[in-house]
This record gives sequence, C-alpha cells and structure tokens, in this order.
Amino acid sequence: MKKHKNYTNNQAFTLIELIVVIAIMGVILILALPQVSKLQRANTNKKYDAYYSSIESATKLYMDSHAKDLFGSNSSGCVTVYYSDLKKQNLIKDFGSSEVTCSSDEESYVEVRKANDNFLYSTSLVCRDGLKVVYRKEEKAETPCTNEPDKDGPIVTINPKEHDWVQSEDLKIKIRVYDDYTLNKNIGILYYWKDATGAKVSKEYTYNYKNKEGVKSVSYQIPTKNIPTESGEYQLVVRQWISPNTNGIQDILGNERISEEISGIYKIDNEKPTCGDSVGDKTNWTNEAFTISQYCHDDASGCTDDPYTEKFTTSTKTHTFTISDKAGNTNKCKVDVYLDVDKPSCGKITGQSTKWTKDDRTISVECSDTGGSNCTMSPFEQTFTTEGKKDTITIQDVAGNTTDCMVNKYIDRTPPVCPSIESSEDFKTWTKENIDFTFNFSSDTVSWDWYTDSKGSYNFWDNNKVSTKSKTISGEGKRKIMVRVYDEVGNSRDCFTDHEYWIDKTAPTCASNTGSTTWTNKDRTVTVNCSDSGSGCASSSYSETYTTDTKTDSISIKDKAGNSNSCKVDVYLDKTPPAAPKYLKTKLLSTNKASLSNNLCYGKGGGTSDASCSINYDNTTFFFTTSFSITDLGKVQSGIADEQYTWNHNGGGVKCTSWVTDCEPWTATTGGTRATWITYQVRAIDKAGNIGPVFTLKYIYK
Repeated sequence: MKKHKNYTNNQAFTLIELIVVIAIMGVILILALPQVSKLQRANTNKKYDAYYSSIESATKLYMDSHAKDLFGSNSSGCVTVYYSDLKKQNLIKDFGSSEVTCSSDEESYVEVRKANDNFLYSTSLVCRDGLKVVYRKEEKAETPCTNEPDKDGPIVTINPKEHDWVQSEDLKIKIRVYDDYTLNKNIGILYYWKDATGAKVSKEYTYNYKNKEGVKSVSYQIPTKNIPTESGEYQLVVRQWISPNTNGIQDILGNERISEEISGIYKIDNEKPTCGDSVGDKTNWTNEAFTISQYCHDDASGCTDDPYTEKFTTSTKTHTFTISDKAGNTNKCKVDVYLDVDKPSCGKITGQSTKWTKDDRTISVECSDTGGSNCTMSPFEQTFTTEGKKDTITIQDVAGNTTDCMVNKYIDRTPPVCPSIESSEDFKTWTKENIDFTFNFSSDTVSWDWYTDSKGSYNFWDNNKVSTKSKTISGEGKRKIMVRVYDEVGNSRDCFTDHEYWIDKTAPTCASNTGSTTWTNKDRTVTVNCSDSGSGCASSSYSETYTTDTKTDSISIKDKAGNSNSCKVDVYLDKTPPAAPKYLKTKLLSTNKASLSNNLCYGKGGGTSDASCSINYDNTTFFFTTSFSITDLGKVQSGIADEQYTWNHNGGGVKCTSWVTDCEPWTATTGGTRATWITYQVRAIDKAGNIGPVFTLKYIYK
C-alpha cells in the first residue's frame, strides 16, 4: 500500500504586502485619473471645434445666397447671421447631444463684414448643459457691426496709454493699428516725444510695418533707444507716415487715419536714488539686537521708502541696504552693523585631568568665534582653588557673548570623614577595665595613623584600605586617643581630638578616720577619708553610724573607676549594761563573833535586772564585808570600770544615800543609836558608762 504525502501551499500575501500593493495601485490611479480626464476633455473639445467650423461654413453658404440682399451695392458693411437664420435654411443641425444646446441667437452667431468683394467672418459659439457653459469660443470684432458703409480709418492704440514712474528700459510701448475691415498694405507711422509743457523733445521716428494687404491688425514695439533717458514726464505722439514705400494709416477700403494719437503721461526716471544718512549703525561690537535706518534721496520719482529700516538679530559686521525709487532704480548703501550674537566656541583644553589632587589646578581653554567680533583672548586661563570634579571657564568675545566651557579640575581639599567609633566604655568616664575600640571607616579613607598618650605622637597604623579596625587600651591614666585619616590625595583629618579614655585599675587608699578606742555607749559615726591618685575617690569621705555594740569594723571606699578598698576603724561602742552584782558572801569581821542568822542570799543577782535579798542578824554590833561578783554583758564588753554603792539605815551613823564608789567609814551606830536595819545597794558601771541593774541587800537585826 502506497502512502501519499499531501503538500499544501500555505504561502500568500502578508498583511503588509497587501497594504503595499493597494498603496501602489492607489498611486497609479491618482496619476492616471488626470490624464484620462484630460483625454476625455480633448475628445469633447474636438467635437465642439468641429461644430464651430460647421457654423462658419454654413454662414458662407448662407452668404452665397443672401449677400446681395443684405449689402446691396455697398462695398462695405456688416451684418449678423444668427443661429436661427442658419437653422431656417437647413444649413446647420443642432449639436448631437440631448443634454447640450448651442442654439441661442444671443450667444451663437456670425458677424459678416464686406470689404469690396471679400467677406470677413467673426464667429461666436456658446454651448450649455443646462445653465453650465461647456464650450465657449468667440471671435469679437473691435467695432460695432452695423450695415453701413465703412468710412472710418483704422484705429491706432498706444499700450500702455500711460505709465507711472518707470525706467526707460522697463517701459514697453506697443503701437497697434487695427481695422475690422483689414488694413492696406505697408502701414507707416511716425512718432515723437514731447514733455509736460508740450515741447517736442525728440526727433521724429518712422516705422514701416511692411504688412500685406488684408490683415486686421499690426503692432510695433518702440525700441528702448527711442524712449527718452532723461528723467521727466513725457507724452508720445503718433500719426500716419506716407512715403513712397508706405501708405500711412489706411484700411483696405482706402479710409485713412488723419488725426494724431496722443498718449497719456509717461513718468520716466533712469537715475539711481542716493544714500542719505544712516541712523543706529555701530562701529563697536555688540551682542544686542538693534535697528538701523538708512535714509534715501531721489529727485525724480522719489524713494519707495524713507528711511529703510532693518532690525538685526543675527551676527552681522556690515550690511548693504538696497534702496529703490518708484521707477525701480536701485542703489547700494553700506552700513556698519558690528552685531555678534553667536557665542564663542570652546577649543582645545590644556591642564585638565580626571586624577584627583589637593593642589590648585591651572587649566586653559582655547577660544574661537564665528560671530565676527573675535575672542577677547585665547586661550583663557584660570587657576581653580575650590573643590569639585568639574567646573567651567567662561570665554568671551569682544561683543560680550560668553560660553561656559566645562573642564575637569578634580580638586579634593576635604579631608575624609572621620570613622564612627564603637568602644566598650564611654569616653571621659573612668573605668577599671581595658577599653576595646572598633573604628568604622568611610569609603574615601585609604590610610590611618593612631595616637595615644602612651606614645606621645602618631605612629603609622595601616595603609591598606579596610572598612573596620580594632584596638585595645590597657594602661592606666587619662589616655587621649586620636585617629588621623588620609584620602588618596593626602588630605588628612584628626578625629576624636576630644576623646579621652580614663583607666584606673588601682584601688583607693584609706587616709585618716575619726574612729576611737575610747568606749562609749552613744551612737558613734566614724568617717574615713579617701585618697586616690588615679580616677579620684567617688566620695572624699565615707561615714558609717554605729548604733549597736561594735568594737572595730571595716568601711568600704571606692574610686570613680569602680575600684574599692576596705578601711579598718575603731568603733568602741558598748550599749549593753553590765549584769547586776551577784551576791557571794558576807564575811563577819566583828570581834564579838556575831553571826548571820542565815545566808539565803548566796548566788542571788548576776542578771540583767535589779535583784534584792535580806539577811537577818543578831543584835550584836559587828563589822562585816560583803562580796559580789560583777560580770559585763553584751556582744562587746568594754569591761567593768567601777562599782557604786549606797548605804542607808535607821541608826545614827554615817549614811551614803547617793551612789558613791566609797562610803568610809560605814557606820550604822553613832552616839549610842543603833540601827535596826541596814540597806546596802550595789551596781556596776562599765567602761562605756553603762550602769547595770541594782542588787539590794538588806540586813535586819533581830
């Protein structure tokens, strides 16, 4: 089984190709239509022209039959044969179109003039399609058509009849001789010029037309050489000239033109106007538009303008005014303008560079000027001292026009931007730690110097362009740091000139203090004076008020960097009273051996409150001593400083009713009066002045 491939031709005009083809066809159609229309009109006109000729032919046939009836025996005259006359004689048929008619007697007719035995035909044909004229051809005679014998000689015309101011060479005068009945042969004319007063100012000029017999019109143009050249007003006189070779001004019938033909006034001016004064002209260059007036003088026809003015807006050095009189004579008047409105052009530039510098840069620009005034100098040179990539040098021409010429100066006098700084501590703030710095540099920084008080001067740090740099300060003292940064042209800036970093790692020292080794039982404030040679003490003195028992203590002092020290001080504060005396025994010293009735008081006292006890004894007089033990109490014991007593009884002996340290001799009997009871009080006082509780011992006699 065979397989067949199907081939499909998908090629066709694209949209663009189709548009192009249509456009070409349109152009061809546009070009062809006028030609087609022209051919159509030509074919139509041929039909009308043929019809026109048929009317004239029909009239000739008409005259063959009717000439004698129309003119009789006259040798001259004129009759009009109308379209309807020809139609009646079946000499003409209507134009072969139902829409077009040419049969109006007012528009379609033939004038027939008889001159001796000859007939002259002047045909008029107008065809209309409705009201629209589709064909018109008329041969008009210059004299009315009347069937009267012609007795007038030819017509003489001078054209132009007159003329306003004109140059002789531009004055074209034609002398025409005409007659509807035709002219005789060899028409001859004579002409001359007279001025405004009527005086003859030229010779008589003659001319033989040398025409043949039977022409209707002859013309002659007066040569320029025969026209007056002197400025003035003139008239032309024309009359017939009869000579052996000329017949004067005569028609075919022998009628002559006897009278002169006189023209109007011809105003002739062949002299150039003269240049008068000029106003506004300049001899110094300017760049501002202005107007110049040029005055004109002319004694004949007069100037067409006075003054002539011209506003100058473009560069011009000199200008020529063309002045003119009314006859067309011209003259050239040259004036100085000296206007330059064109800016000078920047030429070769020397000294510029795209390489940065921090120094002054001198650049020069050559100047050229096309406006005419020229540059005031060339080259223009300027020394630049200010910063920037680009600048301009202004060049100037003599007229004052300026041009700013762009130049590359590339001057950088601005030091690079200081880096930002990140530090572990604030500047001008005491610290006891090392200080770490990180500097973040700007992109225009290419090298750096580093300065600290420890070195006393800048030391080279780095000339490699980096964005960050780290440093650490560890030494004590007020350390001023500075970084000097440089850009690629050597501009430098000192940064952080007010940055001091204060490091104090030494603790402050304890100076004098107000501590005391004298015991007291009152609150005691101890002040320690601080001394620090580095950052200084945070406070010049540190005080502590003690309200509890304290013998010695430590007060902490600090410097401004945070270093601290502990200062030992004597406080010697004891607010705890000693214990009440503790009764031990009573030792009898009496010789009579009196004895106590009991000793139940033993061990009493010794506490923190008052204590008492009574001892009975007999009535025997005796001496005794009482023993107590006294203990100082409290966290801090200042120690017992003394014991105090009171001695009271109801006898006549010595009494110590107030606290005393001694009451000798203690006697309860004086003058025979014996006490029946004795009260003995004891208390202790420590070294701080605290008074302990009282132990009261009472002796009672039985």
